[in-house]
Amino acid sequence: MKTEAHRVAAYNARMQSSLVDPTLSAKNQLQKDSFATYVGDFYPNQVAMRAILSAAGINRVSIGAYEAYHGELYHATKVVEGDALVAAATALITKWSDTHHLGAAAAATLTLIATDVYHIVFPGTQ
Repeated sequence: MKTEAHRVAAYNARMQSSLVDPTLSAKNQLQKDSFATYVGDFYPNQVAMRAILSAAGINRVSIGAYEAYHGELYHATKVVEGDALVAAATALITKWSDTHHLGAAAAATLTLIATDVYHIVFPGTQ
């Protein structure tokens, strides 16, 4: 997994003005700053999620699915809050723990990611 600094450097290298359409060059720095902010916010959560997966002994084959769940959960935390966030997280846990995704055994790990990484409090767990 790339480090936060490596991700930002790789993005900045792709955003050199010689590689970008001149009409977009005016937005170049704004895009770089926005990406750096996103990575600074997302990366620590990703590291925390990976620690949970490692502690739970999740096999490497499943990590991609957990990353997809994590990305959807991260997005939910940016667009909703309160009861709507709890509902969105519950829906994501249900989705990713169905038989077409990670399976029912993954529900506990998915819930742990939501509670430990994003501090989502589910009813009845306080």
